[in-house]
Amino acid sequence: MGIIEWLNANSGVIIAIATVVLVGITGCYVYLTWRLLKANNTPEIAISLRPHEAHVNLVMLCIENIGTGAAHNLQFVINPSSIPCLDMPFEKIGFLNGGINYFEPGRKIEQFLVNVIGKFDELKQTPIEMTVTYKDSANHLYTRPFHLDFGENRGLTQIDRPPLFEIAKTTKDIQRDLRNIATGIYKPIILTETVSDHRLRQRVNALESRIEQLPNEVQEDILQELAIVVTKREQESQEKDQSDETIMVED
Repeated sequence: MGIIEWLNANSGVIIAIATVVLVGITGCYVYLTWRLLKANNTPEIAISLRPHEAHVNLVMLCIENIGTGAAHNLQFVINPSSIPCLDMPFEKIGFLNGGINYFEPGRKIEQFLVNVIGKFDELKQTPIEMTVTYKDSANHLYTRPFHLDFGENRGLTQIDRPPLFEIAKTTKDIQRDLRNIATGIYKPIILTETVSDHRLRQRVNALESRIEQLPNEVQEDILQELAIVVTKREQESQEKDQSDETIMVED
């Protein structure tokens, strides 16, 4: 009874404490929810220099959104604003000058800049400072500076062909084979026997064709010798089978 009387006497205090705890838990939940929504709606722009997938001597300017939210109103500032040895000058690249209005998550732009053959020594002496500013869906402003150095690709080599190149080549070969079949240039061979039997029959046909080109008397001699060899092999096979049967009976 003492506990019940104490609870009844202090019910107001208990309710007040419970209310404060509940408000604190609710506030924590709201804050965590806000952080989660913000993390799921935050763009992240990345800029880099990369070699072309199929040709490592070609350098590409790569801009991509690796974040989870869309980026709006991208603007670029480049220093130096012009590099004479570039095959594609910055001033001729539309999105670097006019910006990008909307850049969704996962989107990537690759722009060819230069073939470094004969120009690498000059390019590695001219690092590029590129700054991009953009906003997220909540109109928050982001500024990201990037240091781009051609010298980072020094000594880069390509081992074997890239997968996309191999897929394209294989697809092209398949298209050529299908076209040859459709036009009658190439007729596919459909086997109705085992591969070993097919190869044996091809060898027999080739030998038969060679024998038919010989004089008649030579053909007769070959057939007689062949008959003798076949008869001998048959006898040896029969003797071997009989010997195997005898051994099995004795066992």
